[in-house]
Amino acid sequence: MKLRRIAAVAAASAMALSAVAASASAYEYTAFLMFTDIDWLWGNWDAGKATDATITGPGTYTVSLDNTQAENTMSAANGANVFCVDIVGGYADLADLEVTLDSVKADGVEVPFDPEKICYGDIEEKGNYRIEIQNAYGLTGDMSDPHYGAIDAASFTAAEKIEVTFTISDPNGAAPAEEAAPEETEAAAEAAPVEESAEAPAADTTTTSTATGNTSAAALAGVMVTAAAAALIAKKRSK
Repeated sequence: MKLRRIAAVAAASAMALSAVAASASAYEYTAFLMFTDIDWLWGNWDAGKATDATITGPGTYTVSLDNTQAENTMSAANGANVFCVDIVGGYADLADLEVTLDSVKADGVEVPFDPEKICYGDIEEKGNYRIEIQNAYGLTGDMSDPHYGAIDAASFTAAEKIEVTFTISDPNGAAPAEEAAPEETEAAAEAAPVEESAEAPAADTTTTSTATGNTSAAALAGVMVTAAAAALIAKKRSK
C-alpha cells in the first residue's frame, strides 16, 4: 500500500510538472539599447556591442551602454537623438504581453520620463518589439504627435553609462495554485488507480522556467516534497 500511495502522488506531481513545461517559455530574444546623441556620437545600433539582455519570458530586464562600448564617445552624450530598446525578432511572441518602461538612468541618476508618451510595439514593422523613448524621426520626435517629448531630449546627458530597465508581464497569467493540505494529498493518493508494482515516474529534468530559461528547480522540489509527504502518511498508517 505504501508503494501505491507514493507512486500515485508522484505521478500526479509529474503531470503538474509537465504542465509547467508546457507553459514554459519556448523562445529567446536579444534586447539591446539603441542610442545616439544629437551630434551622432555615443552610437549603438546593433545587438552584441553593449550590455544586452536575453528575453525568455515575463520578468524584469536591464540593458545598458557605457562609454567604452559606444562608438565615438569623445565627450559626454549631448542630448538624445535616437533612444530606444529593441527586442530583436520578438514582436510575435510579445505582442500579447504587457511591456512597461520602469526606469531610465544616466550615470546612475534617474531620468524623468512621461510613461504615457513612451511608444511600444513593432513600430518599424520589422518584427522587432521596440520601446521608443526618444526618436527624432519617430513618434516621440514629432511635435504633432501625442507621444512627443517623452523625455527632455535636449538636456539629456551621460558621461559614463546609460541604463534602461523594463518589465514584461502576462496580463492573462494564472494565479499561483494553492498548496494542498496533507489530507487532500492523502486522498488523491488513495484515489489514483496505480498498480502495486508501479514505480514513481522520474521528473523531467529538461523543464524550463518561464522567467529564467533554467531548469525548474521549484517544480522538481515540489515533486520530491509531495512524494515525501505521501511516504510519511503511508508510514503512519502502517503503525
